[in-house]
Amino acid sequence: MSSIDLENNFANQMNLKNNRVLSESRNRKRSSAVTPVNLDSKERVKEFLDKFDFILSDCDGVLWVNNGAVKGAPEAINKLRAKGKRVCFATNNSTKTRQEFHQKLTKLGYESHMDELFPTSYSTAVYLKSIGFDRKVFIVGMSGIAGELADVGIESCGVGSDPTPRHWTPGMADVELDEDVGAVVVGFDNQISFPKLTKACSYVRDPNCLFIASNADETYPHPDPRVAVPGPGAYVAAIQAVTGKEAIPLGKPYKYFFDIIRRQHPEIDPKRTIMIGDRLTTDMVFGRNNGLKTLFVQSGIGTYDDMINFKNSNDPEDHKCVPDYYLNSLDDLNKYL
Repeated sequence: MSSIDLENNFANQMNLKNNRVLSESRNRKRSSAVTPVNLDSKERVKEFLDKFDFILSDCDGVLWVNNGAVKGAPEAINKLRAKGKRVCFATNNSTKTRQEFHQKLTKLGYESHMDELFPTSYSTAVYLKSIGFDRKVFIVGMSGIAGELADVGIESCGVGSDPTPRHWTPGMADVELDEDVGAVVVGFDNQISFPKLTKACSYVRDPNCLFIASNADETYPHPDPRVAVPGPGAYVAAIQAVTGKEAIPLGKPYKYFFDIIRRQHPEIDPKRTIMIGDRLTTDMVFGRNNGLKTLFVQSGIGTYDDMINFKNSNDPEDHKCVPDYYLNSLDDLNKYL
């Protein structure tokens, strides 16, 4: 190779390197533009409070974990109410009806009212009623979905134990399918089983059967960080893999869920509303998708490191997961309220 060729080759390599450095620099600039604010001072909290009138709060991992309230969270929410903030509870948890959520909130010390409660068990019932659905629903989930469906006059089946018989093998999966089923709804199910998944997949393969995900959260909060509890997203993914059919999503982070809230509260101004959540990929994205401000608390699924990784990502989609504000937990607000 001649000296001219060597020089040209070297120049090309340097240009590629410079272009790569320039591209990385631009990507870093885009990432650094998303800067969450730590609400760690009275001044910052005051500025924060002045920017919103309406609160949408997630429940699991924000207000409670399992059956225990997150320390200081009831006091913080109730103090925010006392300052004139409106509160609604927007949860992807479909295991309970609105009445049952109201009872749990009251027991744990939170003020709440029925028209403020929006679990995905309720959004599922609202959706099916709105499209004039008049068949039976097969539920991979718990009694919350069945209860809300019953309230709007829709019959359901599938809730409860459906254990795998000892003699079952893949070629001997005997099931009885109900010809009246016209939709499969998936939520969290602590009695998930092979027969349930078999029935769900069999129904969903019918092109006339609706496939609905009350939510698609991959995991469920647990007080021991070493324990990974599969959420409805795991069951939804399994059914999609078998059937090739995409689920209709009715929870966060999708816009339909916010539409249901606004239907009951048309006075909500998205620009003056804050979404509080513990799940960066769901709660924060829900806020971004609907023009809301977002507050991330680390008392549930997400961590500070997760937030920083999303912030530093070169993928603009990851920036939707970055909150406007963050705290360790809602208890941190109490000293400033």
